Amino acid sequence: QYHFTLPWAARQRDATIVNGVDKAVELPTSIDQALPNAAVKENEKEKEHTSPATGERAVESNVTATLTATLLADSAIHEAPVKESSPSSSSKRPDAGKVVMVTASSGTGGFLGIPHMKERVYENRMSYADRHGYEHMWANISTYNLSHGEPIYWNKIPVLQEAFIRYPDVEWVWWMDMDIIIMNHSLSLWDHVLSPEGMGRNAVLDQMINKPGGGASGWKTPPSYNYSEVNFMIASGGWGMNIGNFLMRRSYWSEWLLDLWIDPFYIKEFTTFPENDGWTHMYRHHPIVRKHTVCTNQRALNAYPSYNPLGEHWQPGDHSVHFAGCGADAKCPARWDEYWELKEKYDVPAEVKKKLADGTAEIENIQKGIGLPKGADQEAVAG
Repeated sequence: QYHFTLPWAARQRDATIVNGVDKAVELPTSIDQALPNAAVKENEKEKEHTSPATGERAVESNVTATLTATLLADSAIHEAPVKESSPSSSSKRPDAGKVVMVTASSGTGGFLGIPHMKERVYENRMSYADRHGYEHMWANISTYNLSHGEPIYWNKIPVLQEAFIRYPDVEWVWWMDMDIIIMNHSLSLWDHVLSPEGMGRNAVLDQMINKPGGGASGWKTPPSYNYSEVNFMIASGGWGMNIGNFLMRRSYWSEWLLDLWIDPFYIKEFTTFPENDGWTHMYRHHPIVRKHTVCTNQRALNAYPSYNPLGEHWQPGDHSVHFAGCGADAKCPARWDEYWELKEKYDVPAEVKKKLADGTAEIENIQKGIGLPKGADQEAVAG
């Protein structure tokens, strides 16, 4: 099983909001320091007495032990002393330098039959990143294969794990499938969904979640949320939750979630919409996942083109548009071009133009484990 440890020593503070004021919370340098020794020993004891022959029950036992440790760690965080953060001389928004945009593709050339699609995606995202002060990482997802030949869809999870390692100072990792165009470049993530006002404006509370294929699933989003405890944001609507576009915050909870998400039991059981079904299962059956997740309205994070029956359609002013399921459609290039022309006009930075012209654009340049920051946990990345 893939094991991952965030480089907590490289990042010993976290952010929260208290009465609308940004505070700083000092964190332990490792998760073990946040856990009572007895809890750690009990966790080890449970693992020690778990037989491989017990099958699914063994998986649930390990998950329960990990969950107990995570809850205790969360408690330690929330009880940590709060102090005023140092005044900043920068006029930047609170999310500038705190977001890494993650793109991934397989290194096989074209995509959806759209000419120069990767170069266009690079221009679109790098221009947005430059405007708002975000980082950008483009991974060659085929280099993140898991150890037992699992379908490539699951490679998304080790890419996310490594993004936290490669960018130890960011607060949020923003995953976007490559078939997404950012349409509104004026709208920052902070103003859109990360600020208290933006999150409140777009969150859907106590509402039915649809199942894949459409129709009520029988379970709802929570009736409320605690802004400072939100670690995951994803759109809900249409065919349910789509993990083609979501945000994940650095936290002990996120470390635990990524570890659970890649569980061999999920990989074996979920084969229709593999990693998407894995996420849906976690959200539905684990209260701690729902507690730290905010579902937004469909158009906030996952609007679709007008022809797509998966959910609500993009409207002028919406942040982005997702061409999910377009790959098998011969009309896809023309539809992509239609929305490419509808997007807000923006200035492409000179450096981005230069790199596209001379072939040095950072497209699929990130490979698993290569060029990690000095002192990063190499073993965690190796799987």
